Amino acid sequence: MTTKSFEELKPKIQEAIEAKLKGSPIVDEDGFILVDGFFMPGFQKEISGSFVIGGPSVPAVAIVGKTTGRIYYFALKVLLPDLDI
Repeated sequence: MTTKSFEELKPKIQEAIEAKLKGSPIVDEDGFILVDGFFMPGFQKEISGSFVIGGPSVPAVAIVGKTTGRIYYFALKVLLPDLDI
Protein backbone atom coordinates (compact mmCIF):
# COMPACT_ATOMS: atom_id res chain seq x y z
CA MET A 1 0.00 0.00 0.00
CA THR A 2 1.40 3.37 -1.05
CA THR A 3 0.73 6.26 1.30
CA LYS A 4 -0.57 9.39 -0.42
CA SER A 5 -0.93 12.79 1.20
CA PHE A 6 -4.09 14.83 0.99
CA GLU A 7 -2.26 17.42 -1.10
CA GLU A 8 -1.25 14.76 -3.64
CA LEU A 9 -4.82 13.49 -3.95
CA LYS A 10 -6.64 16.84 -3.68
CA PRO A 11 -7.03 17.52 -7.44
CA LYS A 12 -8.47 14.03 -8.05
CA ILE A 13 -10.75 14.31 -5.00
CA GLN A 14 -12.03 17.72 -6.12
CA GLU A 15 -12.72 16.41 -9.62
CA ALA A 16 -14.56 13.34 -8.30
CA ILE A 17 -16.73 15.40 -5.94
CA GLU A 18 -17.64 17.86 -8.69
CA ALA A 19 -18.69 14.91 -10.88
CA LYS A 20 -20.84 13.49 -8.05
CA LEU A 21 -22.53 16.86 -7.45
CA LYS A 22 -23.63 17.36 -11.06
CA GLY A 23 -27.39 16.96 -11.09
CA SER A 24 -27.41 16.41 -7.32
CA PRO A 25 -30.07 17.86 -5.02
CA ILE A 26 -27.21 19.13 -2.85
CA VAL A 27 -27.15 22.79 -3.81
CA ASP A 28 -25.35 25.77 -2.33
CA GLU A 29 -25.61 28.98 -4.32
CA ASP A 30 -22.00 30.00 -3.64
CA GLY A 31 -20.51 26.53 -4.04
CA PHE A 32 -18.47 24.42 -1.63
CA ILE A 33 -15.07 24.35 0.03
CA LEU A 34 -13.16 21.07 0.21
CA VAL A 35 -11.84 20.62 3.76
CA ASP A 36 -8.07 20.06 3.63
CA GLY A 37 -7.58 16.66 5.20
CA PHE A 38 -9.04 13.22 5.77
CA PHE A 39 -11.67 12.21 8.30
CA MET A 40 -11.60 8.73 9.80
CA PRO A 41 -15.02 7.99 11.30
CA GLY A 42 -14.64 4.96 13.53
CA PHE A 43 -17.09 2.18 14.23
CA GLN A 44 -17.89 0.42 17.49
CA LYS A 45 -19.57 -2.95 18.00
CA GLU A 46 -21.56 -1.82 21.06
CA ILE A 47 -23.28 1.26 22.39
CA SER A 48 -21.68 1.98 25.72
CA GLY A 49 -20.53 4.85 27.88
CA SER A 50 -16.92 4.45 26.80
CA PHE A 51 -15.36 5.54 23.54
CA VAL A 52 -12.95 3.11 21.90
CA ILE A 53 -9.95 4.55 20.04
CA GLY A 54 -8.73 2.52 17.09
CA GLY A 55 -10.47 -0.21 15.21
CA PRO A 56 -12.33 -0.15 11.91
CA SER A 57 -12.87 3.19 10.18
CA VAL A 58 -13.80 4.64 6.79
CA PRO A 59 -11.39 7.15 5.23
CA ALA A 60 -13.49 10.12 4.12
CA VAL A 61 -13.30 13.72 2.93
CA ALA A 62 -15.73 16.58 3.49
CA ILE A 63 -17.05 19.67 1.77
CA VAL A 64 -18.69 22.70 3.40
CA GLY A 65 -21.33 24.82 1.70
CA LYS A 66 -20.18 28.45 1.43
CA THR A 67 -23.69 29.80 1.99
CA THR A 68 -25.37 27.18 4.16
CA GLY A 69 -22.40 25.87 6.14
CA ARG A 70 -23.72 22.34 5.62
CA ILE A 71 -21.09 19.62 5.80
CA TYR A 72 -21.20 16.63 3.45
CA TYR A 73 -18.91 13.62 3.80
CA PHE A 74 -17.76 11.33 1.00
CA ALA A 75 -16.09 7.94 1.44
CA LEU A 76 -12.66 8.22 -0.17
CA LYS A 77 -12.86 4.76 -1.78
CA VAL A 78 -16.12 5.69 -3.54
CA LEU A 79 -14.54 8.86 -4.95
CA LEU A 80 -11.27 7.19 -5.93
CA PRO A 81 -12.06 3.47 -6.40
CA ASP A 82 -8.59 2.67 -7.77
CA LEU A 83 -6.87 4.07 -4.66
CA ASP A 84 -5.09 1.34 -2.70
CA ILE A 85 -6.27 1.84 0.88
